[in-house]
Amino acid sequence: MVAYWRQAGLSYIRYSAVCARALRAALKPQLRVEAQKAAEANVKIIKAKSACK
Repeated sequence: MVAYWRQAGLSYIRYSAVCARALRAALKPQLRVEAQKAAEANVKIIKAKSACK
């Protein structure tokens, strides 16, 4: 059986982002602010140099 998010044509990362956004939107205003602060993230992507030649 194929997962629902796969049937909808989404990647798992995209699916989880949609779910998280819906959950934060459903929270009470006081908790929503805290959840949005926690959701903000800075990601730095670094390509690793290959040790093999």
